[in-house]
Amino acid sequence: MSGVGFDMKDVNKTQPRYPAVSRAILFIIPSIVITVISIILFSQLTGLSEAQMNVFSITIISAIVLSLIGMAGMQVLIYRIIDDRDFFKDGATTRATAIGFVGSLLFSLIISASLYPFFSGVLGFSLTEYVIFSTLLLMYSAIWVFASAFWASEEYTYPAIIFSISYLAILGFTLFAYNTDHIYTILGYSLGTAILFILLLLVSAILFPKPETNHKFTGDFSKVFSLASHSGDVIFFSIFYVIAIFLDKIIVWVYQGLASGQGLLVTGTYGVGSFLGLIPMFSIAIMVYFTNRTKPLNDERYDGTFSEIQKRVLDYKSVYWSSIGTMLVVALALFALIASLSFYYFSDEAIMRVLVTVSIGSIFFSVIVFNSAVLPIFGKTSISTLAVFFVIIFEILTIPFVAYDVWYASLGFLLGSFIGFLISMISTMRLFYHFEHNMFRYLLHSN
Repeated sequence: MSGVGFDMKDVNKTQPRYPAVSRAILFIIPSIVITVISIILFSQLTGLSEAQMNVFSITIISAIVLSLIGMAGMQVLIYRIIDDRDFFKDGATTRATAIGFVGSLLFSLIISASLYPFFSGVLGFSLTEYVIFSTLLLMYSAIWVFASAFWASEEYTYPAIIFSISYLAILGFTLFAYNTDHIYTILGYSLGTAILFILLLLVSAILFPKPETNHKFTGDFSKVFSLASHSGDVIFFSIFYVIAIFLDKIIVWVYQGLASGQGLLVTGTYGVGSFLGLIPMFSIAIMVYFTNRTKPLNDERYDGTFSEIQKRVLDYKSVYWSSIGTMLVVALALFALIASLSFYYFSDEAIMRVLVTVSIGSIFFSVIVFNSAVLPIFGKTSISTLAVFFVIIFEILTIPFVAYDVWYASLGFLLGSFIGFLISMISTMRLFYHFEHNMFRYLLHSN
């Protein structure tokens, strides 16, 4: 999902394969499946000791978070490669996937080697536990690459089905291994993840056409660097986007680890409340609906007479307001649902405080992400990058207060998201006020 910050005026030029609503639903299914299965899975592992649960959680969560951060920029490039009509005319999706896979491999090897002293010396991981972490990091990095290639190619059904099947396998294998012997729990999870990796690899190899002409793979990399140099703001937005979502949690995990002497402690009430608080962000799926509905208006925004252009602008604004309104309604409904269920099942004040704080921040954050699909029309991608950067800044500013109460980390996310929301909305509304003027001014500057 980190690849949501790509430039909407340059992608999805092919004819949509699905109705707008179907695209939005299929797009969000993997995130829903991952969240639901993970909640069920962790709730069943009550027999693990605190130390065992911490090692299990660190292994999985660190692999997922690091892979998301590392592949955030690559996901943007995959969208650009698949859409580029000058550099990658032949077998673009296959070439993008191959480049992304090589990038994921290099990233995983570098990060694994760099973190070995920390995992072995500070966290006390055994060699076997470290190898499992490194393997999961590699698989998840590649998984995000494959998923991005499917989405960029408008193949939404395959990831939805594959993630659903595979995470059911992850649940089944993990619980089977756990019931066999607790020490095998992480092996069961790894086997299920391997199924997800293999299915995505096989389906992408079958589905995506191979290049018909010979080309040098090294030449593709030089072209990717050229694309990257023109996509700096969007790449940074995608990276900051992922960091902003997880930074408050990382701050708490590090603080708890130092306080407990374990180096990193990811279990506890804050992790539960903060992850549940992100559920309102599922409403971002409405952005897929919005981009599909506005695609014809985007493609033809400079065509026709000025009155025709103004008519399309009015239509665009109408779809924007209806879509963002729907997104906020869905986000509030999800907030109410998850808060009610959490209060019923947990009745824990600490969890609820964090959940409510992060949920409100998530709603503001969702608007920042939604507007990231609009601002590129005016050549203002840097605004979204700045908005998300403020979220990170405020999260960092809360570090001194976490010692008093870890809840302050969630407050940093909320305040940063609110400031970023103001930056994003005020800028968007100013650009909307003179929509045609700003749109044509960007055209002149870009030429």
